[in-house]
Amino acid sequence: MKLATLSAFALVLPLTAQAQDTLHSGATPGPDVVTSITLEDMRALVENEGHAGGTNLSNGVGITATDLNGLTYIVSGKACQDNATCLGVEFMVAFNGDYSDEFANSINQRWSAIKATRSDTALLLSRYLILDGGQTKENLAVNLRNTIAIAKQIQAESTSAPDPVAAPEPEALAVSDIAWGDDSGDYANDGACDDARFEADGDDWTYQRSHVLRDSTDCRTLYEQGTLTLFLDFGSNNGDYVDDNTCDDNRFTGEGRSILQTDSQVKRDAADCIAAYQAGTINRPT
Repeated sequence: MKLATLSAFALVLPLTAQAQDTLHSGATPGPDVVTSITLEDMRALVENEGHAGGTNLSNGVGITATDLNGLTYIVSGKACQDNATCLGVEFMVAFNGDYSDEFANSINQRWSAIKATRSDTALLLSRYLILDGGQTKENLAVNLRNTIAIAKQIQAESTSAPDPVAAPEPEALAVSDIAWGDDSGDYANDGACDDARFEADGDDWTYQRSHVLRDSTDCRTLYEQGTLTLFLDFGSNNGDYVDDNTCDDNRFTGEGRSILQTDSQVKRDAADCIAAYQAGTINRPT
């Protein structure tokens, strides 16, 4: 199976990561050490490598560029202040195509300098650097070169990557696996479930949306009796970007969902997604 470079980077992600390669504690930044980066700095970094492009991203602070061999990549600012000066920078390469979890995981095991994240249709490779502790300009360039070099090797070996494994059919959730909430709804304990998660038309009724997790006894009783089917499972709250007021679960649609495209946060951002669903800014999966 062959992976092709994405022509449009719809996968620009609001990622965070652990500190990497920061200036040694107590060291004094010199003239070649940077503690933040701007759009102009990113463009200079790309041009110094002799790469073409420098097209501004439509969202956030960053650019796309193409190296001498035609590989397209992104330089993206993170932790940006006033949408101009950023305290972190991320190098990203995206490929589209089919591949397995095992292939993506093998990348993370073999290449500590890169992070591989997969979805049903694409593979994202990223390298993140924190700048506010200090990074030399040469180190930024080295990290960019390493990201590109690893991406090219992964692209070359992708033809022998294992095929994706078919996902098993989902099983019905046990009562203990469902968050039931409380009985704070307007018509709790009336024998009818008002929680939109259990209603096929829940998207259409503000009342049902607002009673998510607020009619526990009625909904649980009917579920235990087999009268209800769980239409909408928000999952848990153990994702990478929980409680940031943006739903990162890409099953949903609507303005309340982040631009994150990877499946890595599916059913892992419950609190943000429930709040967005109650507010009517996202709709359930189709």
